Amino acid sequence: MAGASMLGNGSGFEDEKRRGGSTQPLRLGRPSVGSRRFAILRVSKLSGMGKVAAAARHNLRERDASNARPEDVNRNIHLAGARTSQELAKLWEERAPEKVRKNAVHALEYVVTASPEKMQAMGQEDSERYLRDALTWLEEKHGPENILSAVIHQDETTPHLQVLVIPIDERGKLNARAMVGGKAQLSTMQTDFAERVGAKYELDRGIKRSNARHETIKSYYGRVNDNAEISLTLPGRAIGGFMGRGRETDGEWRTRVSEIASEAVRVVGAQAAEERNALRDELDYTKLALADVTTKAETANRILRFIEVAHNIANYDGDDKQAALTRYHRQYIDYAPKLPENICYLIDGIMFDQGMKGFWEIEEEREEAERAAAEREAQEQQRLIDERLREDAEWERKWERDHSRDSGHER
Repeated sequence: MAGASMLGNGSGFEDEKRRGGSTQPLRLGRPSVGSRRFAILRVSKLSGMGKVAAAARHNLRERDASNARPEDVNRNIHLAGARTSQELAKLWEERAPEKVRKNAVHALEYVVTASPEKMQAMGQEDSERYLRDALTWLEEKHGPENILSAVIHQDETTPHLQVLVIPIDERGKLNARAMVGGKAQLSTMQTDFAERVGAKYELDRGIKRSNARHETIKSYYGRVNDNAEISLTLPGRAIGGFMGRGRETDGEWRTRVSEIASEAVRVVGAQAAEERNALRDELDYTKLALADVTTKAETANRILRFIEVAHNIANYDGDDKQAALTRYHRQYIDYAPKLPENICYLIDGIMFDQGMKGFWEIEEEREEAERAAAEREAQEQQRLIDERLREDAEWERKWERDHSRDSGHER
């Protein structure tokens, strides 16, 4: 594709310059890195459970990944944490504090890999060992209990480790800033990772204080997340050199412009798709949260109804009070295991005042009956064992008597 040769500072840019056309390249990506051997560590902050859910579904392959090969999904390696996005959400809830700020970073997403040429040269065994060591480094940094999921993806061009972490500090608060707060902290983290993990595999640290812009994880997966990286300025027509040599015809220029514009539209479309997916995931999480709230509200209403009916029956003076009380008592005992303990104690008090047993009294009687039954069974087992022992002892005595008599007869 002609437009593709103009990405970065490659030969296409020089050819355009010689033709006399525009010298402004279409910035759609990074130049080729060549044969490098860098340890690559990327971290991204995820604010909102919608984004966390989206990352989990991608990492755990619950939805198709455009950059992955479906036939190789079974080669991916689950190392730690949740295996599904629902399990991950549950893990997050278990670790998260009760109060979460609206603008809090809910999770950190790490991607660990190396320069593609180096990963290929390392081979599967060493590259997998490198990524497992990277997870150990992350566990030491954040605590293994805060690893929400860790997966090695081998269904993409370059194997890599993808890890989701809940950023809990020593006070039990969400505090991503304390962990990956600024440029100096990120630089120190890169150095530490390169020295403690990358060096063992002959991987270098990236150049410190270089002008290279930090590449986000979303950029790593397509480099289409930033409109500022797309220039829609159309190139000028190449006027050619001496005697018009190299001059573009109208058709050649339109073809080149069409290819460049098509590539730009593809990138914008990919970005729009990413944003649409993020909004969809946010909506999905909102629906789940709403369903959870609705379920809790229904449970609370059911509890209130149980208490109200108990009070109403206790204050009822009709002839059928005993029948109504008996029906309610039966329903209450069946449902009581699902009620909070304090509610059961409250209703038990009402039942006691009406001359009926409460749930906990019935439970104690049931447990006592089970203990008594277990003791009777144990006693019966012991009786059978004792009886068998007596039978065995009697058989041994009989055998000794018979053997002694036979021995005397032989003499």
